[in-house]
Amino acid sequence: MSYDIYTGLLKAFPLPATMVNDVHFSYKNNHPKFDLLKRKHPIEAIAGDGDDFSKAKNLLNWVSGHIYHKGDFNGEAAYNSLDLLDHSFDKGSSCGINCVGLATILAESLLAIGLKARKVFIMPCSPYDGDNHVVTHVYIREKKKWVMFDPTYNAFFMNEQGECLSLLELRANLADQKPVFINDEAKYNDEIRTPESVGQIIGYFAKNLFYFQTSEISTFGDRNAINNRFISLSPHGFDPRQIRLSNIEYRIRKYGDSPNIQKWLKWAKREEYAFCSTVAFERRP
Repeated sequence: MSYDIYTGLLKAFPLPATMVNDVHFSYKNNHPKFDLLKRKHPIEAIAGDGDDFSKAKNLLNWVSGHIYHKGDFNGEAAYNSLDLLDHSFDKGSSCGINCVGLATILAESLLAIGLKARKVFIMPCSPYDGDNHVVTHVYIREKKKWVMFDPTYNAFFMNEQGECLSLLELRANLADQKPVFINDEAKYNDEIRTPESVGQIIGYFAKNLFYFQTSEISTFGDRNAINNRFISLSPHGFDPRQIRLSNIEYRIRKYGDSPNIQKWLKWAKREEYAFCSTVAFERRP
């Protein structure tokens, strides 16, 4: 029943195809920290000499295979690939990181080898949902399209024709309740993959594909990039700012207050929102 509700929301509230805005996504592949990343970790050798898709898939498997997901990770490490790898690489479940960290490592590794990639926050509709997810979106030149890769589940999605899906294509397929398929390697941490677990992953994405948020500039440590903006892609009439504030208030009621959540609330009240269309979101870089 929840699958029908979540996919029904995607169907009832499509994302805007056109919008007057001045959003210009950019991808900085030449940050000096990327040279250090490549010296410390053999990401070029891991990516290999194949096409963009094979490079992205190889790096997806590398990130997922060496780093645990730990949803309650709240470390002080800066959200950049170098610090996150130092904290978590081959250190087991006790040093796991959350989906933001995993998507950051994958996105920055792809940028470091010259691909266009960005991490994307995929968000639920309800302000009373204490969970969202973060994935990596990669432009695959040979396919002339974006493809979603999820290092938390070592996953990407395909349609009935075997074509790999972008975030917007995945949302549209789920909105129409068309079959979607996950790559054979997909699974969560050390759990055994089962048909039930695959169904749970698909349901999880149906819940979290209501609207998207991403940085306008994708680079090393993009949270700290000068003049970087956080861009929202959301249905017409949906107010992500109010949803964010309501969600923080819900978390305080449910889980209690703390200095960190008050800091988050203060930041959320000052946050300025910029919006884009689906055309801008998946424009060829």
